[in-house]
Amino acid sequence: MNITNECIPCLALQATELARSTPEDSLLQQQVLRAALGELAKLSLAQTPPEIAHRMHQAARCVTTIPDPYQALKATYNAVASGLAGALRREQRVESSADPFDTACRLAIAGNIIDFGAGLDLRHGDVLRSVEEGLSQPLFGTGSRALREAADGAKDILYLADNAGEIVFDRFLVELLPPGRVTLVVKGGPIVNDATMEDALAAGFPAWVRVMDNGHDAQGTLLPACSQAFREAFDQADLIISKGQANFETLSGVPGKQIFFLLRAKCQPVADALGCARMAFVLTDQAGRSENPAR
Repeated sequence: MNITNECIPCLALQATELARSTPEDSLLQQQVLRAALGELAKLSLAQTPPEIAHRMHQAARCVTTIPDPYQALKATYNAVASGLAGALRREQRVESSADPFDTACRLAIAGNIIDFGAGLDLRHGDVLRSVEEGLSQPLFGTGSRALREAADGAKDILYLADNAGEIVFDRFLVELLPPGRVTLVVKGGPIVNDATMEDALAAGFPAWVRVMDNGHDAQGTLLPACSQAFREAFDQADLIISKGQANFETLSGVPGKQIFFLLRAKCQPVADALGCARMAFVLTDQAGRSENPAR
């Protein structure tokens, strides 16, 4: 999904947030803002938003030398998500539901609200609200039955995680996928609040799940920039479960792969590309067939 004119204000907001994440030094913040906006000014409409955002973050990192300005915030939302997930487990919300697989999908999608790169003014209560809504709102797209059938028939499943905090909710779904066939993928380095190996360990995935990083530090999955090991795993997988907007922006249209996208459509360009309403709960395959318009 290439950048649209509506993406530009969102990327500019990311530049502002980058500046705010630096120490309270007005001169340094101005330097970060200039560096990030300088990269934004070079954008090509033939690129995806994550490609442009990656260059912005690299430029800011050169100015500040701070490798992970969102580290503390990620830890906070891992803790918030762990608390909510613990309550859901104690209440057996997945096991006691009419369709545990569908419920697990909904919780994984609900966790996608934890995003500091989408122009959202996120509060702790928003995560709880997303969980409550996700358990009752219609899903846009092919729905969980199609994903369950694809997973049952897959020998090699690649689960592309998105954000810290959100990755805690991914466990509900991963635990219901065929054991021994799943590889969880995180980022190879810090970028905004995207999940890294540290966040996967904090989420406590079962021992039968292989965890690897993609060898790159951009939002989404920029395949040419990822490690050879990840690209080989991507090529060999017969099912890709892709979490979040940035993965949709970078992987929609990849030929020859069975990809299911699970996300909240948090901005209008992504909602328009999917054909759904903004903030819809989305579970759709690469073909984008829709059983429920969720508009």
